[in-house]
Amino acid sequence: MQKSIEQFLIEQSHDTFLPILKEKEAVKLYGLSFQEVENIALKVGITPLRYKRNQSTINIENQLKLLNSHVAIVGCGGLGGHVAEILTRIGVGNLTLFDFDIFEEHNLNRQNFSNYTNLGKQKVLVVKEALETINPSLHVKAFVKKFDPFKDTNMLYGINVVIDALDNPKTKLELAFTCKEKNIAFVHGAIAGMTGQFTTCNTLENLYKDGGYGIEKSVGNPSFSVTFAASIQSAEVIKILLNRGKTLKNQILMTNLAQNEFIIL
Repeated sequence: MQKSIEQFLIEQSHDTFLPILKEKEAVKLYGLSFQEVENIALKVGITPLRYKRNQSTINIENQLKLLNSHVAIVGCGGLGGHVAEILTRIGVGNLTLFDFDIFEEHNLNRQNFSNYTNLGKQKVLVVKEALETINPSLHVKAFVKKFDPFKDTNMLYGINVVIDALDNPKTKLELAFTCKEKNIAFVHGAIAGMTGQFTTCNTLENLYKDGGYGIEKSVGNPSFSVTFAASIQSAEVIKILLNRGKTLKNQILMTNLAQNEFIIL
């Protein structure tokens, strides 16, 4: 008689950590997905080895919460690509991605997963493929489309948090309004040169009064500003999902890396 999956995972773990090769073996033996195996492992007190360095910042109960969380990222360019990788590596189990654009040469200075071989390819499909090679327990839905915050609200069903990684202020405003109306947590981020702004569960009217494009079109977006901003947004997501720490709910964080200024309004 075949031993139970729980017994198998306990026997194959080392110091309560489960190596990826043993996960793979369990997937094959029991006909389960990587995500199903990790769910069972975490429930019996075994942590996939890839998450070892998450401890003790994220305990095993919180790791299980992340695995069963679902985050939507609207935009897979500068901010969106980096946020997607951060959330994948920390253990968020389900991502839904939206982007209609392709990688172009001017993206190479900052956009995650962009390289010369990907030029001309759909961003969202490239990001999905790359994320799945990082973490096989991740479930990714990728949509090659321009997300319409009013017409596509049904696509946010079951989503815990929506990430604003857009570059169009009008669409940002519409997305923030829709999330507020649907009671879905919303994390906003935007950068221009070495400055940034961030907020959570905010409708953004005070930030984009005229709905026009901001100064990022003239001052550009260096790589370090993008990765910094993506880290702020990712931290907000994790705090929301795990209900810990202090979020930027209804507050605005303004940053200026050139002057080392961090102001909360």
